[in-house]
Amino acid sequence: MNRQEENMMNYPKWEPADWTETRFSVTMKDENIGLEQARDPKVLAWVREENKTTDQFFDQHLKAALEKKKAELRRRPFHPSYSALTQTEEGYWACRSNADGTRTLVLLNTDFQETASADLSMIDSTITVFTANPSPKRPELIYYTGLQDGADRPCVLVVNCREGRLIRKLDGIFSSLWDVSGSRILYSDADADPKAGVNVNHIRSYDCDRDQITTHFDYQDNAVLIRLACSAQGEEVIAEIMENYEDTVIFRMRQDGGFEPVSVGMKGAFSYVGFWQGKHFYLTQQDAPLGRIVSLGSDQTMQQATTVIAQSEMKLEDAVFCKGQLVLFYLKDAASLIRICTPQGELIRDLELPCAYGACTLAMQNAHAIRPTEDLILSFESFIHEPMCLKYDGETLSVLTSSAAQPPQGIEVRQIFTEAPDGVRIPAFMVMPQGWTPRGDTPTLMYGYGGYNNAVLPSYNNPFVDLDIVDWVKQGRIYVSINLRGGSEYGTPWHLGGCRENKKNCFTDFIATAQRIQREGWTCPEKTAICGGSNGGLLMCALLTMRPDLWGCVIASVPHTDMIRFRNDDRGPMYITEYGDPMDPKMFEYMLSYSPYHNIQQIAYPAVYIQTGECDNNVPPYHGKKMAARLQQCQRGDRPVLLRVLALGSHDRGKGEAHLQTISEMQSFIEWALQADEA
Repeated sequence: MNRQEENMMNYPKWEPADWTETRFSVTMKDENIGLEQARDPKVLAWVREENKTTDQFFDQHLKAALEKKKAELRRRPFHPSYSALTQTEEGYWACRSNADGTRTLVLLNTDFQETASADLSMIDSTITVFTANPSPKRPELIYYTGLQDGADRPCVLVVNCREGRLIRKLDGIFSSLWDVSGSRILYSDADADPKAGVNVNHIRSYDCDRDQITTHFDYQDNAVLIRLACSAQGEEVIAEIMENYEDTVIFRMRQDGGFEPVSVGMKGAFSYVGFWQGKHFYLTQQDAPLGRIVSLGSDQTMQQATTVIAQSEMKLEDAVFCKGQLVLFYLKDAASLIRICTPQGELIRDLELPCAYGACTLAMQNAHAIRPTEDLILSFESFIHEPMCLKYDGETLSVLTSSAAQPPQGIEVRQIFTEAPDGVRIPAFMVMPQGWTPRGDTPTLMYGYGGYNNAVLPSYNNPFVDLDIVDWVKQGRIYVSINLRGGSEYGTPWHLGGCRENKKNCFTDFIATAQRIQREGWTCPEKTAICGGSNGGLLMCALLTMRPDLWGCVIASVPHTDMIRFRNDDRGPMYITEYGDPMDPKMFEYMLSYSPYHNIQQIAYPAVYIQTGECDNNVPPYHGKKMAARLQQCQRGDRPVLLRVLALGSHDRGKGEAHLQTISEMQSFIEWALQADEA
């Protein structure tokens, strides 16, 4: 495809709307406002034409490459990974990730061998089921959690497995667990009011015998969600109310079913760890930005808590009890370190993990709920280690899954630190062939997220283009994973440094790292691709509009792009806690200054591929549609701007053949844009 052909791409025409909004004396024109109406026949027709344009691009210019990529991905060795484990007396329920983007709920025995898959015949086929939660007392009762196509939030499906009968479907659920009776499910849900900017959260219970729902608690102030936790034997039920992504309020359940405050008036994150010898343990960042462990009695408040594990120089991400030991999950410069201590805070040992630059987390979804034993199942992966499950029994750490093969030779992982414009050191991992030296034009794929207090840890696979890192690097290429502010890598200050009024730090952190790598001669803008999704899709689109000269290719999956109108979305009140409120005059000015959709200019942009899904329950698809439409209208360069809208896609890259097609397009597009096959 030559440059003249590229410049003649015939993008679908969208009839411009004469629509404006004036806010705080700023008038904003939006000719593409109609694309927010997903079911409008005109929008559906435009989407069909956009998909046809994308089909034609690949058919005319990358047909052979796309078919080759599909064949490669079909042949790719795939070792199933297990997550969201629920421990039972017989073994574990687990969610198995499959190569085609689907998930299967399976039962594993104590040797971690699959013995059965869940019988979901009584459940609507439009619901993707993620977890199984058997009653701790009633073997005939089980509830599944899943997500129905097009739903805003997950659902709980209560089943009598002996009769094969669906008892009740509960919608809009954030968190759930069995209470000690084994006949009642406690759960949290919310009522969103985007106009008022408030998300009102509730705690309710469902009685399986009486088919009765009872409301126990309403939290009237705006909060993201309520997480529920309890001790291993169910002695105490805890409500962790996320006011935002750094402050949590703790309530505990009383004998009468109501809830009483434990940490009111205290700022910082709190999460329940467990119960030991009359004391309840919590992980908190209150007065400890990197995290500490405290304990208190059942009749005490957090003001009376005693510090058990003091803050260290590393970020304490999680903690759980295992046979009278505290298992502490630390991050040391964005890589996992697992430390074992006594309940009194004395160091026992650090666990030896498969490599230094890896990610080790709890694989069990009932680690903070009722469970039959205290053994722990952990998940581990790195840039060169496929995901594997490990078991810790209080004494030894053993490998459970066969994916723990020897990692490939000839690949090097380096950690670098780059100074951001404000002087903060930003870590990143570079993965490259062993002994690779700067050559000026090595095809390079860069990834980042930077938000929601979520750390980006080393991973074997990039989830947004479904690329195994070793496959990219084995071909003489470089992969870069950046730990931007906005995550949790260095505690509360790190998150606050990349959210709300500091959100643009995420973008400048990424830009500084890219400039450093290009300046040192590892690559150049024409050979640099960037990818990300969701909040990371916002990142990609902001990087595109802020510094289009630094990239050869941009892949944005299910992105947030309109940072002024997102407030109207169902989850708008939740997102306000992370991004800020565009109805606030100061935040409006700041958010407008980086909102990708509002900062598109009539200039030359690099090659762009935007993907979204009509059933996205998290980020409405209009964000991707509007961004693509305006980019196509304003593109003055000779690079294509493609949009792929998945009719049944949710907050993902599709399932089955749609997933294979989408990731094949993404990977082929990157290689074409960078001419990576010439490396």
